[in-house]
Amino acid sequence: MSTAYHMVHYRRFEADAKQLKGQTLEGLCREALNSQKGAAALWARPEDRVFDVTDGDGRKIFLNKVADLSSAVFGEMCLAQAKDLQALLKMEPSEVELSDLTTATVYDLNESEAPAGSQFIRGLAYWIAIGNHVLFVKTHSMTPELVRLYLDWLLKKGGAVVDPSLSFALNAEFDNTMTAGDIGEIRNLRVTGKSAPQAISVPVEPKEREVKTSRRIADRFAEMQQAVPIVEAIFGKTKTASLVESLGPEEYLAVEASVKVRGRRTEKSREQFQAIANDLADASDAKVEIEGKDGKVVDGDAILRTRMPFNLPHEGSNLLEFDNVADQLQEVYSRFVKDGKIKA
Repeated sequence: MSTAYHMVHYRRFEADAKQLKGQTLEGLCREALNSQKGAAALWARPEDRVFDVTDGDGRKIFLNKVADLSSAVFGEMCLAQAKDLQALLKMEPSEVELSDLTTATVYDLNESEAPAGSQFIRGLAYWIAIGNHVLFVKTHSMTPELVRLYLDWLLKKGGAVVDPSLSFALNAEFDNTMTAGDIGEIRNLRVTGKSAPQAISVPVEPKEREVKTSRRIADRFAEMQQAVPIVEAIFGKTKTASLVESLGPEEYLAVEASVKVRGRRTEKSREQFQAIANDLADASDAKVEIEGKDGKVVDGDAILRTRMPFNLPHEGSNLLEFDNVADQLQEVYSRFVKDGKIKA
């Protein structure tokens, strides 16, 4: 059996409790899928489970396989795009003239539309709703925001089980060291990974206040032409010209430039912190550490997510086995509950 490791992401469903009236995301999804049109529930109407992503590029999300697991609702979202083309290399050599000097034997490269009645899939998301907890695995061009947008459409239009004015979020959750008071009020969070390390300070008070900031915007390696203005800004034109003239034939100027924004800015602490947390939760290559009033979390990722092995239908497949994903996502949920990171 072929397997592949994918990141399992966690989110918490949050909305106005008065409007929800005790209902959970799991219950709302089940109710939406049970909604009737004629004699058929939405479970049996795949054509009515299609959401048009209204961003102008013709993307659609199909809720394809979807199942009531009694203790959860589990589904497979497929992202497709209208008038999509797939590049194909036809493995039949032919001789072509590429320039006045070059005649080469090549394979024919062209683009093809999907066969009639089919759609190319550009992204997948396997998601599960257990109470107000959401866990999902995504591939390719699928994003957490697209998962949220689909669920928003499913509840408000696809199944019409909530008021269209209801606003909800799928928020990233930090582990219990953030919420259980072990390290006190969160003050800083540090992100390390492929991007430049950055530390973000968060004010304690929920009110607006000015805080000192130092944010690294970008690191770039600039060579010669791009480097000269930077060197001039540091040493002046005269010294820079002298330096350039002294360079040997194999030498050149190179500057490792670090650009920062310094000063004072205004932040709404708690709202801003949650927004930052959600953005960081989507950066799967980044490690997030948190620091509180009474201690730090430095020995692991503070964002709730974990890598898990998933069965593939066959070697090299881009798909995951539906039943296996359901089992693995429930396993992750149980592990988070047992470890006290979330409450059942």
